Amino acid sequence: MAFNATYFDGNSSKSHSVEIYPNYSSWRISFSDPIIPKQDINWQVNDIKKSEVYTKDIVVFTYGKDFPFQRIESADIDFIDYINNSNNDLLSTKVDVVLHKSVGRSILILVFAIIAFAIGMYFYVVPTIAVGFAKNLPSKSVISFGDYVYRTLSPTLTINNKQSEKLQDFVDALTIQSEFPIDIKVATSNDLNAFALSGGKIVVFSSLLEKIQNENQLAALIGHEISHIENRHVLKSVSRNLSGAIFISIVFGDVNGVTAILGENAHLFSQLSYSRSLEKEADIFGLELLRNNNLDLHGMPELFQILQDESQVDIPAYLSNHPMLQDRIQYTSEIAETQKSFKENTLLKEKWALLKKELQQNIEEQKTEIDE
Repeated sequence: MAFNATYFDGNSSKSHSVEIYPNYSSWRISFSDPIIPKQDINWQVNDIKKSEVYTKDIVVFTYGKDFPFQRIESADIDFIDYINNSNNDLLSTKVDVVLHKSVGRSILILVFAIIAFAIGMYFYVVPTIAVGFAKNLPSKSVISFGDYVYRTLSPTLTINNKQSEKLQDFVDALTIQSEFPIDIKVATSNDLNAFALSGGKIVVFSSLLEKIQNENQLAALIGHEISHIENRHVLKSVSRNLSGAIFISIVFGDVNGVTAILGENAHLFSQLSYSRSLEKEADIFGLELLRNNNLDLHGMPELFQILQDESQVDIPAYLSNHPMLQDRIQYTSEIAETQKSFKENTLLKEKWALLKKELQQNIEEQKTEIDE
């Protein structure tokens, strides 16, 4: 039985009408083109390669071991059926058979494959690439990004310069090994909260500072937030959360859209929730900072206990962003118990006293204003 096809010799772009006479071991290709003298070409089946492009209306085969390759295209329905029913795996696969039997099914499968690919890219591939990008971003770029976010947030923050100066003195007195310069600010607020930004900036709310009782608890808080900075938790989390939207903007060439996304979502940087593993990593880092600065490791569970006590009245923002508090009190207490002894850090004690004095003075000034 002969099947109609179009033949390309590989040496030119000209096509020729041919008839194919296939059998199990070889194909005889006979020219029916009136311009070409009658001749036959034989293709050995073992050297025929099926195209990887699957369509309903056409099948494509190439022949030859070296470039340029000969090629055959056929839209002959009888030939397509012959190929689909062939027992030779080189010429026909289950994928071919399924797709060629029904155009409706072929389209549905193609659409489903595209959707599945897009979903995989959006939810898995793109976030993974985004996290890897955040991990390998140069320090200078991370700092610049953090500065940009802080400038965006600044209008919503009421910074107390005197308290910030005293708190920065406390941080500067700590022994810290960090890739980034730590710049800490105190924002006047009734919320019990603190957050870190990429590149070294930390904001602590005044109400949380006022609840802290000693230098150990303050260092625990700072150590925890520094861990988020040092391990790039902030950038990784935001990259993962916003990667989809940013990816779509980049795909459509909307560079301004990327900036808009970051600007509109800047508030998320102060309200990030981290996974259990990242929070534990930050807690362990904070405990190590306490140990390296001759401070009582119990400062960490004491800090969490203060926050838990406050949650009985109202749920502080710090708690809502840092879940599983009771578990963290337990495992940090167990680690703290392993500390046999420590030498009191008089310098940090003095720095804390100066900060506490400034906080207390501010509280008294507020009371006076209320009384008046």
